[in-house]
Amino acid sequence: MIHGLEWLFIALLLLLLVLWDPGKIPQIARALAEARKEYEKATSTIQEIVEDVEEEAEKQVKELELEERLIKRAKELGIETYGKTEREIVREILIKDIKAKAEKKEEAKAEEPAEPEEPQPQSK
Repeated sequence: MIHGLEWLFIALLLLLLVLWDPGKIPQIARALAEARKEYEKATSTIQEIVEDVEEEAEKQVKELELEERLIKRAKELGIETYGKTEREIVREILIKDIKAKAEKKEEAKAEEPAEPEEPQPQSK
């Protein structure tokens, strides 16, 4: 059954046929199709821009979180961060971590019992 919106569309179509030459209807249809393509293209472009902005925002949030964790770790190790680049802070953290691991190895070696020396055979 035809409802109100369909009747409106049919009435507009008949009005177009009466007012314009029926030969112009294909041109109008092409123009409408072109307008629809442009609209979809613009919508797609806007969607891509929105996605790019969202990705960039997520990236910046991750970088900020990483920077905050880096500064927190540096402070835990007693490293001054003011006026230093991230690279300098990372370098100092790595140096302190390496030194700490080396100290732990030394402590572990010191706690290990010494291996007894094997007696050397005496010659007759």
